[in-house]
Amino acid sequence: MMNPTRSYSIAHYTGSTDWENIAPLTLDEYLWLDNGYTPKVEIRLYYTAGRLHIQFNVYEKDPLARYKEQNDPVYTDSCAEFFMQPLPGSDPRYLNFEFNAAGTILLQIGKGRENRITLSDSPAIFQIKTAVNRVDEHSGETYWELAFSIPFEWLQSKFPGFKAEPGRAFRGNFYKCGDETPVPHYGCWNRVDSASPDYHQSGFFGELVFK
Repeated sequence: MMNPTRSYSIAHYTGSTDWENIAPLTLDEYLWLDNGYTPKVEIRLYYTAGRLHIQFNVYEKDPLARYKEQNDPVYTDSCAEFFMQPLPGSDPRYLNFEFNAAGTILLQIGKGRENRITLSDSPAIFQIKTAVNRVDEHSGETYWELAFSIPFEWLQSKFPGFKAEPGRAFRGNFYKCGDETPVPHYGCWNRVDSASPDYHQSGFFGELVFK
């Protein structure tokens, strides 16, 4: 039986806003390994006329960030990921945006794990920003931050039928992993029910709705 689908409403702003104004979703499903390592991850999203903005706050110290070149295997580092299926009713393809704490991006498109197409679009269009070993002023916890944005014009070049408008829903999931970190881990927002680690399970994506 498929697990319940989580949903998150994405606020609209006419311009940039303070991330603290955005209600976070929590990545709190740690699967497949039982080693006690479940770092807290908070994710915030909002959209403007031209972009979808995403921020990860990952509560772990000294994240592993070895890879520096675009489309390197960043999932083996300390990695934050956003999988997005813009047109779930008509197009099974989805994008996977994967980043290590240095902001190195791995970007692909396809219908599933097999035969994915690696994209070489300039990382600059996603306005990637990162900061490590920041300290939460409220809790005193150390975290690293990743922020990026996806231009709707670019998204529409891949998915021509997509529109960012109030009430429009799409599907996606958020992940935290580190295949080769000191303590390997696999976290997600919407639970994935598979026998072994596999984030490429679009049937388990959650729902994201533009307010």
